[in-house]
Amino acid sequence: MNEIICADCLDILKSMPDKSVDLVLTDPPYGIGVDYGAYEDSQDNLRELIAKFMPEVLRVGKVVALTPGNKNIFLYPKPDWILSWVVPAGTGMSCWGFVCWHAILVYGKDPYLTNNLGSRPDIILGDNLRVIHDHPCAKPLNVWKKILERCSVKESDVVLDPFAGSGTTCIAAKILGRKYIGIEISPVYAEIARKRVEQAQYEERLFAGTA
Repeated sequence: MNEIICADCLDILKSMPDKSVDLVLTDPPYGIGVDYGAYEDSQDNLRELIAKFMPEVLRVGKVVALTPGNKNIFLYPKPDWILSWVVPAGTGMSCWGFVCWHAILVYGKDPYLTNNLGSRPDIILGDNLRVIHDHPCAKPLNVWKKILERCSVKESDVVLDPFAGSGTTCIAAKILGRKYIGIEISPVYAEIARKRVEQAQYEERLFAGTA
């Protein structure tokens, strides 16, 4: 718990019990040719990856939330709902103009309704600031915190990211008091993620006056 594991996520997922994590929050490859180094980000490879990892995350997670990239959204199993990360100013281009939203596929029951906490919107407003962190597809921490809070309501929740990348999910979980497990197949990105989490922990202690 509270660790980033350098491994193939399929190996780790298969060893995990059913419904052993409260939330799987992840940003898998998009199948659009992003340069991840060793992994070829093709649509065919994405199809194969989805067929392997989706049954496992749906088995392990009580709630699953993932950002599929809008272009290949229909390669995924039908979700229970689609949340939307909305960027009013737009980000990038599609064949229909500026992209002003990003799909978040969700599987499982809304944790707010399940815990009798009332209804919440199904959109998340956020920027799309360019973030690097030595990763080709790092996500904005402020947006990821909002997504995590929308899909997890208890500080005791365990959050899993099987495609941890630069560690944004793990940092968001740490900041919001959740337990986290990150899995990243690339040793380079796994080390970047660990260093980012360590930095976030140091800053947390510094602001608390315990560093």
